[in-house]
Amino acid sequence: MRSEEDGVRLLGSLRAVEVPASDGVSVAKAIRAGKRTRSLRVAAAGVVVLLVAGVLPLLLRPSAPPVAASTFDPLVRTIGLGPVPGLRQETLTTGRTSQSIWLRPVGSGDQAARVSVFAAGTMRPLPGEPAQEVNGRRAVWTGTYLAFEWEPGAWATVSVEGFPDDRERERQIARSLTFDEHVRVRVPYTVETSWQLHSVHDTGGDVELVFTNDVRLKLRGGVGFAQGPAPREELEALERSVRPADPPVTDPFR
Repeated sequence: MRSEEDGVRLLGSLRAVEVPASDGVSVAKAIRAGKRTRSLRVAAAGVVVLLVAGVLPLLLRPSAPPVAASTFDPLVRTIGLGPVPGLRQETLTTGRTSQSIWLRPVGSGDQAARVSVFAAGTMRPLPGEPAQEVNGRRAVWTGTYLAFEWEPGAWATVSVEGFPDDRERERQIARSLTFDEHVRVRVPYTVETSWQLHSVHDTGGDVELVFTNDVRLKLRGGVGFAQGPAPREELEALERSVRPADPPVTDPFR
């Protein structure tokens, strides 16, 4: 039975062999051609098995958890905060390694709060006592603030002062934080410079640009005002390049 099956396969290959016009059919060549075809089919099947074995685990493997970025874009606000009773947002800072929100009393008073969100690997909380998880992630009381992971390896801090229930307010604020706003920061002026932007401070529309060389630039009475450790002539050149923008722009550099 086995020899009959081999014969059928070999004859099938024989039919596929081109017959020369002058020499006729070569049985030996036909047999060799049949064996080559069979070997190629076996090899092809093996390749398919290897491909499936290599690709399927990649398709079926669960995706890794998201990893927080190691830097932020200073011109994009990624954090948000819901209403906080008794407090209002005063200053928003968007920096390369952190973003912060300062809160002040709605009326008179000395109450205050601050939220800071740090890029991955740029901050570790001080030692403290374990706190209840925030949104399913570990947290710790440090004595001066509540710290919690907002993404694996990335921490945020909340500090509140002036209330009888500071800790409870810190927990409420921490739970209300969002981290995927992606809102472009608007600047009421443009500037021409080669210095790299480090952070933007927005206090009720009064916007200050801070560069990596610690130079700070803002608009005062429609005129640029710069201060920092750079030579005075460079600061003056930066000030002269400032132009008011109405409406404010999302890219202040030209």
